Amino acid sequence: MKWNKLWIAGLAVSMALPAATMAREGARNYLIHNRLRLEYDDNIRETERDKTSSFKIIEEIEFLVNFNLENTFVSFRYKPSFVWWENRDESSTDLHHDFDFIFNHKFTPRLALGIKDTFRYAELPEAIERGTVVRQRSDFLYNALLGTLTYQVTPVGRMEMSGRYNLLRYDKSEIADVEDYDMYVAGLSYRHSIVPETSVSLESRFETISYDTVDRDADSYQVGLGTEHMFSPNVLGNARVGYHYKDYSADSVSSDSAPYAELNMTLVPSPATRISFGIGHSMLESDIFPYANQDRTRLFVGVAYDVTARVSWNIAGSYIYSKYDADDAVVELADAEGVEFGDGSEDIIQLSTRVTYRVNRSNWLEAGWQFTTLDSDLRQDFDRNRVSIGWKTQL
Repeated sequence: MKWNKLWIAGLAVSMALPAATMAREGARNYLIHNRLRLEYDDNIRETERDKTSSFKIIEEIEFLVNFNLENTFVSFRYKPSFVWWENRDESSTDLHHDFDFIFNHKFTPRLALGIKDTFRYAELPEAIERGTVVRQRSDFLYNALLGTLTYQVTPVGRMEMSGRYNLLRYDKSEIADVEDYDMYVAGLSYRHSIVPETSVSLESRFETISYDTVDRDADSYQVGLGTEHMFSPNVLGNARVGYHYKDYSADSVSSDSAPYAELNMTLVPSPATRISFGIGHSMLESDIFPYANQDRTRLFVGVAYDVTARVSWNIAGSYIYSKYDADDAVVELADAEGVEFGDGSEDIIQLSTRVTYRVNRSNWLEAGWQFTTLDSDLRQDFDRNRVSIGWKTQL
């Protein structure tokens, strides 16, 4: 992955140049945040027995650059993270890179284009997008590019056409052979406002995922309805329901079809309190070899509360139940690798809380706790606690 590291180095330089230029000109279209944390991790390898604990020092610096023009908005965000481990045999240091790019342009009062790119590069990773659990196996590169063209058909009707390309690349060849993929997604939706407080939408999506191991490839089709309603200025909710059909390239795996549903609510009972919660069920690509699919149900809740003008408190929790069917395992791949498989499920619970104290306009002190537990029929169970204290400053 030498070419990846060269690209990342160039990215860091390109992000620093606009900020330096604007600083000399006296503009303030950029922000720089630095975050330093000391963390204790009681299970760094996520094992059930013979746990290894370690202290960590985590240094993050975030560059945010915005250009807000008459019809165009451009935003760059780059956050490198350096981690030093007090007790880890593989390596005592990691360097991760997060990069986000947003481009919005309004061609006419009716026609607009939005582009968003999300890039992640991690050494000995712990997790990637969409809540997937990843063990510390190999460095990876992940990128998601999304483009959306919006056309205001009528004052109350809006059409959206979108395309997305995702890729995942692991460094170790034995992992890359079974986990690397390219995903292409095309979507079309129409949103209609019935009244200012309520809108309904019709949506369709096509998705194809291609693995280096060809037999895990699949094509997916979704069609559904959505609605969004503002019950009051302090309560907003949205819901989606539909049907999902999935066709696999492997001869040993039959096609799957199932309904999907999602409900999200946001409540602001007071100016100091914000509550969000939701539930969803859908089919999703599998991160456990040799399964080609999983049925996943997810619940989450989050509360943010401003205790005082200087003290804020956040708490969040999620529960994920994933079901893996033996009929969705690619038999040829399992036999070739000597992998045993059958029906299985797993439960993932994640809890976190953080208290932040604002010292002044540019400095914050924080303390946090994260807990993760995995109960699985298909991989090793584990419990993991992480406790941290930190300092965040705006430069």
